[in-house]
Amino acid sequence: MGSVRHAVEQFIQSLELTRGQKDTCSGQQTRLRQILQEGLGAQTTFLSGSYGRNTAIRPLHDIDIFVVLREITLSPHGGGTPVDESQHELLLQVHGVLREAWENKEPPRIQRRSINIGFSGTGLDFDVVPAFKLSGRDAFLIPERGTNRWIRTNPRLHAERCKEADRVAGHMLNPLIKAVKHWNRQQQSSPLRSFHLEAMSYGAFRAPPANGGKLETLKALFEHLAASVQRACPDPAHLGEDVDANMSATQRIAAQQLLSSAATQLGHVLREEKSDPAQAHSRLRKLFGNDYRNDD
Repeated sequence: MGSVRHAVEQFIQSLELTRGQKDTCSGQQTRLRQILQEGLGAQTTFLSGSYGRNTAIRPLHDIDIFVVLREITLSPHGGGTPVDESQHELLLQVHGVLREAWENKEPPRIQRRSINIGFSGTGLDFDVVPAFKLSGRDAFLIPERGTNRWIRTNPRLHAERCKEADRVAGHMLNPLIKAVKHWNRQQQSSPLRSFHLEAMSYGAFRAPPANGGKLETLKALFEHLAASVQRACPDPAHLGEDVDANMSATQRIAAQQLLSSAATQLGHVLREEKSDPAQAHSRLRKLFGNDYRNDD
């Protein structure tokens, strides 16, 4: 039976995208961005979401592509918006370009703020988010179908905040964020979204963890998340509404219980890793599922 710490290291490493997966994604997203830029006359495109922030985990699901159509100027009085298209019309434009480019595949799906297109050959799904750059401001407007709102955001600022938080934590944060995201996927009743977990994690450490161990640091991260989930989580870019704006009090309590339980289990693992490694491995497998292995 392998050591607990070695198994934890191997498990966290297993969440990283392989070279082959990165190469496949690179080729697919490059082609997709070229079609979007040509078909929409876009100003620029860039990767956003967890893939763009280097916090995506295996198996890789949706990859976000941000498509900046043009720059717009808002009224100095804040009234109206100089966007000719409605939110739904804008999403339909993107849908049309993708449908025309891939006539022989399943049609793209219009979502609340994006268009989703999947590729069976590679198993990759992309969420295409159309946006307008706000002139003179470090912000973009994206559509929200159903509410007829234009949402202010900046995924580049999200990426900078993530990168800085990881640097402050001695580059230990991003790998542990991936472990927490994987844990969340195992929780059938979890009300937590991946980006909410990630945004709360940015404030977990103000310096590299003193003990330097992944087990201790992961326990500290879960404890931080359990405390943070009871408070509002601001948009890391300080532009849009809180990340958890629609989370109810009941959901917060449920999330706190799940996160606190995970921290407690990791505390047991730390006490048992030498005295009862079989039990420690068992606890970790219950937390992280069958992707956690303790083979020699």
